[in-house]
Amino acid sequence: MKILHIIYDDTRNHWCGGGGALRTRKINEHLSSNNKIIVLTGNFPKAQNETINGVDYIRVGSQTSYLVSRITFTLLIPFYMRKFKSDVVVNDVSYFSPCFAGLYTNRPVVHIIHHLIGRHSFRLYSFLGLFPFTAEKIFLKTCNNIITSAEGVEQSIQKRYRNTKTRAIPNGVSETLFQMRPVETSFVLFLGRIDIYMKGLDILLESFARVKNRDIVLKIAGSGKRKDVRQLHRLIRRPPLKGRVEILGRVNEQEKRELLRTCLFVVMPSRFEGWGIVALEANAVGKPVLGTAIPGLSEAVEPGKTALLVEPDDIEKLANAMNLLIKRSDLRTAFGRRGRVWAQKFSWESIAQEQFAFYKSLVKM
Repeated sequence: MKILHIIYDDTRNHWCGGGGALRTRKINEHLSSNNKIIVLTGNFPKAQNETINGVDYIRVGSQTSYLVSRITFTLLIPFYMRKFKSDVVVNDVSYFSPCFAGLYTNRPVVHIIHHLIGRHSFRLYSFLGLFPFTAEKIFLKTCNNIITSAEGVEQSIQKRYRNTKTRAIPNGVSETLFQMRPVETSFVLFLGRIDIYMKGLDILLESFARVKNRDIVLKIAGSGKRKDVRQLHRLIRRPPLKGRVEILGRVNEQEKRELLRTCLFVVMPSRFEGWGIVALEANAVGKPVLGTAIPGLSEAVEPGKTALLVEPDDIEKLANAMNLLIKRSDLRTAFGRRGRVWAQKFSWESIAQEQFAFYKSLVKM
């Protein structure tokens, strides 16, 4: 089968590089041995067209800046879609650089929606949030074939748009993580995109300021937009946090695994989220997760068994949960042990085949 996959994000893109990009790379690599796959991504500094593990990556748009990159990607995608023929088009939906792929082709289109943004868009961008808010509404009303990683998202879509064909297919985890021997050092880890509002980093810092054990350090690993990174640096300069938070920036795969292997636990205080791959990776290494009880993230773990979940935006409960996990090594050990068993259920190979079966159901071969 010839597959054309459209996604602005990319694992090498320092402006974003989120879980959706990782899922795209992993699934396409598993499918590339028997299929021809072209991935159209947004452009970014030092990017170039390349073939990685049998998958062709074509960079679309400008490298000038994050905003210009997104705008030019959206404008140019229709022309690239005409250039590359395929049996099926897969569109990773972005509300900030939207591609309404169904308007540009008669080929079957599969839309991948990781989470719903809803009114969070206005909290993120004030009146400019009307653009992603409207884009989401248009996608949900016009998309016929949707894959989402979270059953909660699937149920929300089906409740409002009953004629849409949807399938919930979770994310996976690398088998190499199970081979690592976990140890503990005195730090709590946040690993992900630096997005203050979506990832709840403001809540995390307020809560960590209330952690009683002053020997514990919070390490924050990841990259993001310049505005968010600058705000993060400002937030950690306050007296309750000064000297207690380390901002590591973007880390490579080996560094990421070492951080997961040696942390006390991973904290994910997101306000909204897709199906949290980092949570599953933490469990696979044998580490507990402290997160928020939101769709997607609550499905990536077993609440009360491999993770503690609190309500989003609750500074006091998040701080209490951090203090509990820091104090109780027996609880961390039990959560980590059960986490490894839980994570073994999620193989990228089986997930890739399930997603491919959805493609085949739409294609007349």
